[in-house]
Amino acid sequence: MHGSYAKPGACAARSSSGRSSRALHLLRRPHQGFARIYCDACGHDYLLAYSCKTRYFCPSCHQKRVLLYGEWVEQNVLEPVPHRQYVFTLPRLLRPIFGRRRAWLGELCRIAARLLSKAYAEALLGARPGLILFVQTFGDLANFNPHVHVLATDGAFAPDGGFVPLPAVPEELLAEGFRRAVLAFLVAKGAVSEDLRCKLLGWRHSGFSVHNQVRVGEGDAAGRQKLAGYMLRAPMSLEKMSYDASTGAVIYRSKMHLGLKRNFQVMPGAEWLELLLRHVPDRYEHLVRYVGWYSNRARGERAKPGKKHNAPSPSALSTEPVSEFASRAKAAWARLIRKVYEADPLECPKCQGPMRLIALIDDPVVVRRILEHLRLWVPEAPERGPPGQAPEWPANALIPLTYHPVPDIA
Repeated sequence: MHGSYAKPGACAARSSSGRSSRALHLLRRPHQGFARIYCDACGHDYLLAYSCKTRYFCPSCHQKRVLLYGEWVEQNVLEPVPHRQYVFTLPRLLRPIFGRRRAWLGELCRIAARLLSKAYAEALLGARPGLILFVQTFGDLANFNPHVHVLATDGAFAPDGGFVPLPAVPEELLAEGFRRAVLAFLVAKGAVSEDLRCKLLGWRHSGFSVHNQVRVGEGDAAGRQKLAGYMLRAPMSLEKMSYDASTGAVIYRSKMHLGLKRNFQVMPGAEWLELLLRHVPDRYEHLVRYVGWYSNRARGERAKPGKKHNAPSPSALSTEPVSEFASRAKAAWARLIRKVYEADPLECPKCQGPMRLIALIDDPVVVRRILEHLRLWVPEAPERGPPGQAPEWPANALIPLTYHPVPDIA
């Protein structure tokens, strides 16, 4: 394979579904190689571009990763017990601090884990909850809004391994503990002054909050997968975004923003890309953490011979048929495409018969010849050379400047 392309994926799958055709058309890019899908019944065929494997900025590829994670975590980590979501949020005043120091986002997870573990341990002596913590840095309008999602067992595991259901930890108790711990951490790091900490502790509405109203039941394996995938979702959606080529502006629509009193955002394309780049994690930065009963150490201990181990429930295992090609692949790509786009890439759009993979093509010369024959070849944009020398302005000259205001979307 060439570049970052590895195997057929959802980036260019054609579909008879009208709702997904627009997204599939936008993501089609077969220049790095493709698979040929053929229908034996009517002779119809098409090219399926290789997946680009891009996190965050390819909604198709990232959605496949979300679905794979949901299946994996349900089968290998989550126990068949009730779960609840906790969301810890920060005030707007403190969010830019974590934008400049992304390494501190991990401390937010540690604080949330300590608060929940302590609350469950006090309710049941020696008990441990199962926690999976996710860092998200984006809001509904793709603005920088760091917060922590926690997928927690709605109860705790006793030392003998038995599960004991417990009431949800009160939101007010967690929010106050979160506020004091985060402010103490920022003061210790010198990011905020002691005077500001005292003011934030004195405010009745400080901006710190916790939400715990989302719950999934014991037998709801699909609900657990969906909730885990929601916490790992991409910061933006193609369906919400549109581009006006005449003005070079990006329009992004989402839910009504309580602070801005609107449900859309408009900005130049370059500034939109700059906004998205704020959500790119640093190298080796962990966005998902496993704590308590779900920690790597605890799961490793339970997996040792002679240890009691709870096997995944039958409902957690996929029962969908897998094609011969997909069974040899790392993931059942056709099944994932059906989940992402609600369309079967191996169903012929003309006769609705079964289609099959007949060739994998990744030779650059062959790829170009086929695409030129089909009039699908688009030459790559030439690489830009080094920037020229900046013009020299006289010392007393007024340098022309342009200003493009961007509204506050925090």
